[in-house]
Amino acid sequence: MRIYYTCDCCGEPIDEIEVEEVDDAKFGFDCLTAKERQDIIKVDTAAGIMQVQSLCDKCIEYLGFQDAGDRGTGHRFLH
Repeated sequence: MRIYYTCDCCGEPIDEIEVEEVDDAKFGFDCLTAKERQDIIKVDTAAGIMQVQSLCDKCIEYLGFQDAGDRGTGHRFLH
């Protein structure tokens, strides 16, 4: 499956990878609620494509998240 990461803020492509199998834990998807998964991950199994909305480095910096990380803030970023 080909996974395309796109910035949810600016719309720019972040990266794309090809994987044999999507491992939810490996990609951090296991930490998402069902609603979060529905909002940020779109899968086209017939085409073998997954679209993932994340944040690019520029938008992370612009929004002030670069220092927050996951230090007890409750935020986990897939990017």
